[in-house]
Amino acid sequence: MNILQRLSEIHELPTLPEVVLRIQAMVNSDEGDAKMLSRIIEQDPAVASKILKIANSSFYSSSQRITSITRAITRIGFNEVGHIALAISLIKKFSGKSDILDYKQFWRHALTGAFLTSMVAKTSKVAFSDAERQALFLSGLLHDIGILIYDQFFHEEFERIIQYAYSKNMTYLEAEQNVTPSATHAALGAALLELWKTDFLVTSGVRFHHTPQKAPVNHRAVVSAAYFSEYILCTSGLECFEGFISNGDKDILHYLQITPSTLSDYIKQAEYEVERSDLILAMNSTDDILQLRAI
Repeated sequence: MNILQRLSEIHELPTLPEVVLRIQAMVNSDEGDAKMLSRIIEQDPAVASKILKIANSSFYSSSQRITSITRAITRIGFNEVGHIALAISLIKKFSGKSDILDYKQFWRHALTGAFLTSMVAKTSKVAFSDAERQALFLSGLLHDIGILIYDQFFHEEFERIIQYAYSKNMTYLEAEQNVTPSATHAALGAALLELWKTDFLVTSGVRFHHTPQKAPVNHRAVVSAAYFSEYILCTSGLECFEGFISNGDKDILHYLQITPSTLSDYIKQAEYEVERSDLILAMNSTDDILQLRAI
């Protein structure tokens, strides 16, 4: 039985927190408003507290201190607060301890990737549909969730990939393609999202974020954005577990109308998003971390 088949038989496999589903639905709804989003967030005091700390941080500098989630939404933005709350909830659910993986660095990469993936729709000349825009943040945030599943449920295979990478002096991504070609972290992550019945655009963004040329044509926009944000992070040296990507897919860069000058702008934006990701992660104390795998 291969890894993907074994995945569906794991009884302790996590599910998406209910609050994540509700926040995602609210952010994507045309009828959502600040008061409704506030009520959802306030049902989790830990998440609400972190949102207020972020809103009052120097990153969103203001002389007036705020004490309500509604005011935080006014200061930061409706979608922004929704995405931050969603990320905090997922980080709580999917964090743990590992002798291989640095979880703080992992989530720093994932968060930065989520912000960058969303930004592509705002800055690219490609016309993203509403459904595609709605899929971007979660695609970026979960693009490497398969690595966490490897670490927490298939640790022996994960160690074998790492050891192969070291012995052959290659990147993690290259080693994975040699050791488990039919069960890469992208395939594993997509399989998990299918079990969760996640939106098919998000699942495609995860499945093809390293192989955009294999994606269905009608998923191209989301997959291209996910690929490009990963390319930026793995090219600029801003925390990329998979290793340095030396040559980008020129067809994808052309499709997104990325030029050398705009590429440098994206790299600068990535540095800004790393700062924002660090701020969000700083709000997660050790006491707040929930381990996914039973000890």
